[in-house]
Amino acid sequence: MTTALNDLITALQQLAELPPVERAKRCPELIDTAKAALAHERGAALAEATDSGDWTQAEMGRELGKSRQKIHDMIASYRREQIKEQQAG
Repeated sequence: MTTALNDLITALQQLAELPPVERAKRCPELIDTAKAALAHERGAALAEATDSGDWTQAEMGRELGKSRQKIHDMIASYRREQIKEQQAG
């Protein structure tokens, strides 16, 4: 599980402790955060499958109902994020 997904889980757990109006205020931000975290997690999983040699991008595309190019783009996006994080950290 990626750090982004762990951070999202923590934020969602903290949400339950807030008063109703504060929870409502936080939800739009958390929706965007969830989308980003899940996209990152998906990219990590696809990269892991490719790196293991067990799956080709074409095979994953067929399994997931996506084109090989879309799988390639998701992996490339994930890898770019990883490089940025390494350079920043």
